[in-house]
Amino acid sequence: MTQARLKVAIRRLEWPFLVFLLALLPRLAGLGARPFWLDEVFTLQRVSLKPGALVMDSFYNHHMPSFFLLLWPLAGLSHPEFWLRLPSAIFGALAVTLVFLITRQIAGRLAACLAALVIGLSPTVLAFSQEARSYTMVMTLILVGLYGLVRLAQNLPAASLKLRNPDARTGWVCFILGTTAALDVLADGLPWLITANLIAIVLTCMGKGRGGFMRNILKADLIILALAAPLYLLLEIYQEKAFIQTLVWIPPLNGTRLWYAVGSVYLMHLADSVTFHVLDQPGAILVWVIDLALAVTVAAAIWRLRVRPSMLAILGISVVFLPALLIAISLWQPILLPRYILWSAAPFAILVGIGAASLLEPLARRTQIMATAAIAALLLANMLPYYQSETKPRWDIAAQMLAQDVEPGDIVYLHDFYAGKLLQIYLPTDKQALVLNDNDADLNRAAQAITQGKRVWAVYGLAGQGSGKTEVQDYEQNQKQFGQPKLVQQAGNRIVIALFGQ
Repeated sequence: MTQARLKVAIRRLEWPFLVFLLALLPRLAGLGARPFWLDEVFTLQRVSLKPGALVMDSFYNHHMPSFFLLLWPLAGLSHPEFWLRLPSAIFGALAVTLVFLITRQIAGRLAACLAALVIGLSPTVLAFSQEARSYTMVMTLILVGLYGLVRLAQNLPAASLKLRNPDARTGWVCFILGTTAALDVLADGLPWLITANLIAIVLTCMGKGRGGFMRNILKADLIILALAAPLYLLLEIYQEKAFIQTLVWIPPLNGTRLWYAVGSVYLMHLADSVTFHVLDQPGAILVWVIDLALAVTVAAAIWRLRVRPSMLAILGISVVFLPALLIAISLWQPILLPRYILWSAAPFAILVGIGAASLLEPLARRTQIMATAAIAALLLANMLPYYQSETKPRWDIAAQMLAQDVEPGDIVYLHDFYAGKLLQIYLPTDKQALVLNDNDADLNRAAQAITQGKRVWAVYGLAGQGSGKTEVQDYEQNQKQFGQPKLVQQAGNRIVIALFGQ
């Protein structure tokens, strides 16, 4: 590479690197401040195993081991809330960077900056970037595949030739490796593979793709499936139960559940990690103004891309197909959750960036900069309440209270059986036996203990996701059986601890 080309390459990397750093900052802020919730406890428990046991435990519980093996070296470090979430924060920032690169490839740097702002300052995408789960990792890998598909669509004649064609090599490599890696991390990669094939069919039907392009997509499919098949074969052999049986806890689809998914992933509403609801935010008028702006800019993007139907097909299908598929499946078996459609927020942000840029481009450059800064300020103001919101139950506070108050002979009644897994993490070692050795979720046993003169600490709060009655409603209902409490305490906003008995 000549010195001139090297300088050009470095200059082209300056902006993506800056975007990555800026996207990483809000993801590192308060990264370890929130306690683990149930999903993350499962991660902590798995990565604390030896590698062989980690792999088997992953397959047994219908997970790929890839992400957990990545976290395994971090398991022994102090403050696991920070270290086990750090890879998700990094992948979240990489996803923002890839949105920038894809949008720049399609519509230039202004559109790329605006798209990066939308995805980078989305409260829900930020929340998943601060969770010790694999969702931002698989999102990043799918975006690598999307980047490859966009490059191929920009030169379909070259993409229709042999896979080794140098003009299309980067696109095919990104598509194949990104999709394969996504599949090997999470089954969420499978809908992306279906989406990519649907896009190829549409491009061919539109006359935008040659038969050779469709043939090459099918060849790429074979490579991807061959590379991913071994892990899925092991999963099929060692899993405890079929995937469909792992979804029985998801509540039926209704208007609230639909808004919870759509409002949080595509719009800028903050989702409650626990109760399948969108949180009320201070200054709600701001988020509705942003929602209106998002709708207007998507419409502007569709209008702008009408002369580039291949790009419109790629982005439109990438946004619409996944939620439409999961909504259709949910009529039979509920499956629509924000984490399962998270990656489709990226092409939505790309459309917003393209549409916003088309509205700003007629303006003077200085005005464009000022408008971009104003957009960033509005999105940042909308995102900031995330840091003050209690999106995860404060089982760390509950553990401190119980460690201080529970005495020998007391019984601890946990309304959510899995709460014991969280309390075990946050209880001092010398208090674990005292608090946890005589606890269960048997309501009748707890009521009987009260009649025997024992003290019962009743703990109401969800360890993981649930959409039933709130912990306060459960407490009020059980109080009829337990009698009047001697003491009632709250651990954060979600957990009630009541003392019954003597």
